Amino acid sequence: MRWPREFGTIVLVTVVTLLIWLLAAAKTRQIETLAGRLEFTVASDAAGDRFQVSPAQIPVTVTLEGPAISVREARNLLTSSPIQIPLPAEHGAQEISPLIRLLQSAQMIAETGVTIVGVDPPAAIVDITEFVSRTAVTRADIQTASTVQDVSVTPKEVSVRAPRNVIHDLPETIVVDAVVDPRDVARLEPGVLHTVECALMLPEMLRLPASVTIDPPTALVSFQLVARQRRAVVPRVRIQIISTPQDFEAYAIELTQAMLTDVTIEASPEDISEVQAGRAQVIGVVHLSTNDKERGIESKPISFFAILNADGTATPITATVKDDAHPAVSLTITSSK
Repeated sequence: MRWPREFGTIVLVTVVTLLIWLLAAAKTRQIETLAGRLEFTVASDAAGDRFQVSPAQIPVTVTLEGPAISVREARNLLTSSPIQIPLPAEHGAQEISPLIRLLQSAQMIAETGVTIVGVDPPAAIVDITEFVSRTAVTRADIQTASTVQDVSVTPKEVSVRAPRNVIHDLPETIVVDAVVDPRDVARLEPGVLHTVECALMLPEMLRLPASVTIDPPTALVSFQLVARQRRAVVPRVRIQIISTPQDFEAYAIELTQAMLTDVTIEASPEDISEVQAGRAQVIGVVHLSTNDKERGIESKPISFFAILNADGTATPITATVKDDAHPAVSLTITSSK
């Protein structure tokens, strides 16, 4: 089958016309308003951790104008990822204005060939925080009823990173605590050198913001348990009065409350087992002097706590009532003289 000679001419004219139309469409200027995000960075902060910008990103509405193909390319840039806006490395608050000029000068936008007509908001205020580091000494913080020895911490020094306006408030020698969890100690056997990983913490008295960090955040604490203590709560503890025997006939002493309730004790596992089995009891001892009785005092703190064994021997122990090691007991002293 032979095509007419005019067919080739028609095809050529059609292709040329289509190309001209596409070129015209690409060059047709277009205005479009798009939503995007700006991300602020500090130009000289190569490592990305010396400066912190807040807010790091802000939403913006950008109106741009240009050839359709350029607008389409700019649209893809704005909607796919934030536009990077570099800032000078200056600690403190900065007003970024006008945003239209900064956005127009952004290389990735400039390369599209569009013109930024407007940006909303027209300006932004950001706060740049510069972080500096100082060396701190580590120490072990072992809050436990057990006796420990041969305590060491690794590493002995760490780095404390804080905002520049905070670092000057720190003491000349910074100490951070490697806090040993008492629950970890409770699982360990006495007489053996143990090593546990602990979180590093700055003393609470410094009251530092959460932006202050420690590097590394943990340390290894090694120690040996010499003796292990246990804690237990005794529901009822009897109060006993110790006094001069010669005063027994001269004074009558009556306790307003004969028992203390919910007493937390620290003792050896063996002693606590004896108490819990009912073979020993915990007592709170109040010592009254002759002068106390002559003055007719109405209250006196517990002198000490002890475990009273079945054979009559007593072992002093550490005990508290609502964190008070010497709670006061009320009493009435009556003289028979």
